[in-house]
Amino acid sequence: MKNEKLKIQRFKSSSLITLGSCLLATIPLFSQNHVKKPNIIIILADDMGYSDPGCYGGELSTPAIDKLASQGIRLTHFQNSAMCVCSRTSLLTGNYWPKSLPGFAQTPLLSEKLHEAGYRTALIGKWHLRGNPMDRGFDHFFGFLDGFADHFAGSKNFRLDNEPFTDFGADYYSSDAFTDTAIRFVETREEGKKDKPFFLYLSFQAPHNPLQAPREEILKHRGKYMGGWQAIREARFRRQKEMGIVPVNAALPAYPMNLPKWESLSPEQQDLEDLRMSVYAAMVERMDKGISRLLVSLSNSGQLDNTLILFMSDNGTDSFSKADQNMLKLERLPGDPNSNWQPGTGWAYASVTPWRLYKISQHAGGVTTGAIAWWPGKTGKPGRIEHCPVHMIDVLPTLLEVTNQQPANLKISGESFLPLLSGNHWERKNPLYFQFMDNRAIRTSEWTMAEVDGAGWELFRAGNDPLETKDLAADYPGIVKTLEAQWMKWWKEESRDTVYTPKSTKTGEHYDPQGDRGSGKPYKPSAMPAKLKDRFPVR
Repeated sequence: MKNEKLKIQRFKSSSLITLGSCLLATIPLFSQNHVKKPNIIIILADDMGYSDPGCYGGELSTPAIDKLASQGIRLTHFQNSAMCVCSRTSLLTGNYWPKSLPGFAQTPLLSEKLHEAGYRTALIGKWHLRGNPMDRGFDHFFGFLDGFADHFAGSKNFRLDNEPFTDFGADYYSSDAFTDTAIRFVETREEGKKDKPFFLYLSFQAPHNPLQAPREEILKHRGKYMGGWQAIREARFRRQKEMGIVPVNAALPAYPMNLPKWESLSPEQQDLEDLRMSVYAAMVERMDKGISRLLVSLSNSGQLDNTLILFMSDNGTDSFSKADQNMLKLERLPGDPNSNWQPGTGWAYASVTPWRLYKISQHAGGVTTGAIAWWPGKTGKPGRIEHCPVHMIDVLPTLLEVTNQQPANLKISGESFLPLLSGNHWERKNPLYFQFMDNRAIRTSEWTMAEVDGAGWELFRAGNDPLETKDLAADYPGIVKTLEAQWMKWWKEESRDTVYTPKSTKTGEHYDPQGDRGSGKPYKPSAMPAKLKDRFPVR
């Protein structure tokens, strides 16, 4: 790539002259020569709930994600670490975050290993890890270094490769910008790299707060959610049963004790809640449109059949609503520029269907993503559903095996699930462990044991109760003791702490207790101010 500076053109929604053209200059398009090693794309949604895409039961229009599912594999028990930075660390290192995050600078990353194997590499979107991705195996970077940014205006932490980026035009929107840049990356070849496969880490910010989307996308949904979060959850659950995602005889976990019934809300509260979810839905659908454009680009450039795509979310939906009152004082609604609304507990409850609890919790709603693996001609029967547990720590060893690398010299906790991708039987060898603040869990083939907000262990029989509905801790104290000892052994080895002294969610600046069985903080929906009610009218 030439070192000359190139002026970044302003984004135009009707144009494919994008940031990517400046990022990669005027280099020739990809030739259709056969590449033995597959191109690899990881598409990571940010705070997206398990049931949001249509292929996981959602009412949202997500044809691109659904296409990947219908032609690939739905991995229904794909686990993450329930928090952005924790999940992203596990994804790139193959290790649990208590070990790999403190030693992140010294831990080999997936991007570095693929770069060493001859891949050209790009991170587009959110980084949210220590250091600079350009120093960690990525040839190119467009996005932001920290946890979130305004979807319309970006932030001071945006970078184009190693340079600060500030030229956000009037038509800028994060998902569109990231998609445009991704398309230019996969369509172009740099001098001396024409025969190299690529690794694209497309790290969308959607639908992470702030809840913002193009106005026309929001208005398409207004009024759709006036039936409330329980009605949406039940409808999604019915579709999940029809799809085979959950057993036909499964029952939803009990209604959260800290979530008011929809019918108890005032019309003004219902109106604002409907708007909140309308913006969230618009964000997911806009991201899906970007994925569709990327798939078309891969097809047109002759690369689709030699590309492995993994789609997932970094954690469950954000249940918090910390900035509501401040936003209302500033007369800013969900969807407005310069606003910062979150989904809130009600819509998080619908989005994580059929699970319990949300982002930061180590119950299934916090750590389970509706993942998809897509690899034409390599994954066996198209559209199949796999229920065996997979974790983000498994991605690195799997992709190293895909690219004929041996991860044996790496000290990692993940296990390659390549046999599963190939249509063969696969079972993980070891239990899975989880922790964030005073939330923790251990999952074995037989048991799930989890704790929320330091409220004590809950025990569930995994085979009979996958939705974590019936707490058996009082009935099996011996099992609790054994699993706790196993978890503590893991914690001491991973964190190098001799004791477990977690930070409490009760004193956190950014979080509140979430427990749905009485220990969580009650959710109090905000109301639509009369003077703002026509800003996003219900059509």
